[in-house]
Amino acid sequence: MTRLIFLGTGGGRFATIYQMRATAGIYLDDGVRMHIDPGPGALVHMHRAGIDPTQTDAILISHCHPDHYTDAEILIEAMTMGGTKKRGTIIGSKSVFEGVKDFSPAISSYHSKLVEHTISMVPKMRVKVGHVAIEATPSAHSDEFTIGFRIFTSNGVISYVSDTALTPEVLAAHRMARVLIIACTRPQKSR
Repeated sequence: MTRLIFLGTGGGRFATIYQMRATAGIYLDDGVRMHIDPGPGALVHMHRAGIDPTQTDAILISHCHPDHYTDAEILIEAMTMGGTKKRGTIIGSKSVFEGVKDFSPAISSYHSKLVEHTISMVPKMRVKVGHVAIEATPSAHSDEFTIGFRIFTSNGVISYVSDTALTPEVLAAHRMARVLIIACTRPQKSR
């Protein structure tokens, strides 16, 4: 059985600052346990939901903006038992590992070395974590390397559209998903 737990549905700078809706990301468990975009408060909200952070197998980070990555390094510490056990996978966009424009990398080289696999993805690239395949999807965002994810679970495809304008290319990449998660920080006619 696939479980999808929304630890926080907030995003964007003001939701992050005020935390009226947490920015803790999404936890997916399909026998492989993944945390998607663990922003501020992810660790606290995991504990509140009864999720043991040391059991996480992979951390997926769509891009290098703080509401999507700030708790990732502490979750890497948990996943690797404080760096004593080399395990787990970090999957992210190029900006997550190399930085972009005025943003430094989201994951330090120290934390990258703690895990078993560090994978920088570009759209249409596909990797596997255990039995779960993950495909990077395109995005149109201020971080030009932003990606979304199509996650091929035992109960169907869960598609995560990260921060992006909804271009025809983005829409096409997420067709036929059983569950579609869309970030919508600017409603109505806002850009």
